[in-house]
Amino acid sequence: MKAEHIREEFEALAERLGYTIRFEKGDFKGDACRINADRVIIINKLIPINHQNYAFSRIFASEDLTQVSILPVLRSMIEEVSGTTNNPFSEKPQDA
Repeated sequence: MKAEHIREEFEALAERLGYTIRFEKGDFKGDACRINADRVIIINKLIPINHQNYAFSRIFASEDLTQVSILPVLRSMIEEVSGTTNNPFSEKPQDA
């Protein structure tokens, strides 16, 4: 899936979760904040789209998304950033 399409999907997810998205210029990558009662995601529009997608992944890694329908590619990116990737080969063996 192309990076532009992934960003569009992240934007749609943000809107479903009640965020307002702003693309601004500045010396930052991107993060979420609260302005009064509004939940806002601010992304640096000057950084490459892959970095913007990483910023979205970082932001959503702190959200409880267990009950939210998300494309597998987005869920994979979010889990990778949060370190919760469900890889059965990376688990330690259980003691018997």
